[in-house]
Amino acid sequence: MPGDKPKAQHFVQQKYLEAFCDPVTHEKTGSAVLWVHSANHAPRRQVPKECAVENYFYCHEDESGERSFLGERFLADLESASGDVVKAAQAGVLPRTLRDRLTLTGYVAMSLVRTPTGKKHIDQAAIDQSVQQMRDLVNDPVRHAEFCAEMEKTTGKRMDPEESIRKLSGGKVRAVQTNRGWSLRMMAEMMMLFQQRFMNMRLLLLHANDAFFVTSDCPVAVHDPATMPLLPRGFRSFEMRFPLSREYCLAGTYSSGPAEVQLPSNQVEKLNRFLVRQAARFVYAPFDAEYIQRELQDAHAKKIANQRDDVIQFFE
Repeated sequence: MPGDKPKAQHFVQQKYLEAFCDPVTHEKTGSAVLWVHSANHAPRRQVPKECAVENYFYCHEDESGERSFLGERFLADLESASGDVVKAAQAGVLPRTLRDRLTLTGYVAMSLVRTPTGKKHIDQAAIDQSVQQMRDLVNDPVRHAEFCAEMEKTTGKRMDPEESIRKLSGGKVRAVQTNRGWSLRMMAEMMMLFQQRFMNMRLLLLHANDAFFVTSDCPVAVHDPATMPLLPRGFRSFEMRFPLSREYCLAGTYSSGPAEVQLPSNQVEKLNRFLVRQAARFVYAPFDAEYIQRELQDAHAKKIANQRDDVIQFFE
């Protein structure tokens, strides 16, 4: 496979994952390795190249029906352009120029939307909107009749409103978003929106003094500050958290404060637990710890219990 047409595509950048490797290399191969944790398997050590990979994840069919690698090349170019700025932040140096700040926030936004979970959220939002539009249509007899008449003119085929309703109510329906090109385009648009959001935040570094940070297959955590409880005086909230390396975590906030915060080991563990709960399936860490596995299993059990029913009912 040519270098610019890779089959195995990283949805979390390999170079990024290398910053979370165990300081102790593999005893047999001498390779730098990550501890990979998942809810259903025992922790294992793995080289970053083999982590966070999905075949042809950023590919779609172009107009000629051929597989397009445009998305993969787009991300590779962004990764290359942001390399120096990200490396500096991983070493504890935040951007000092507007250009570098734009580069770093763009990298964070890219890391947020480029994952399978990011794609899933974008696709689900499109499905929900389409389903609601159809539900509104079929629950309005006048609009539904007008729609059927318009479809008859367009297709030349008879479309009876009553028959249409019988078909929609005759069984279970599941909606899927299958246009991968559309999903990739929306991921790029969402990246720009989140970059602007992060640019409006004050960026700071959280430094792990005597412990290490972890990361996951959903490395960026964001939330709406309006949903946060009222904090006591002197406390701050972080609206964005993105572990940069095993020693530094980037945070974004709308409150004032220092450019760097030193975290003792108990606070690092508390933040790690939060980051673990954000994971979709995998946590990548420079160490093995029982609490990572427990948090993953608890989060997985809650996801199963709260899993939404994708069966669609069009009628109220």
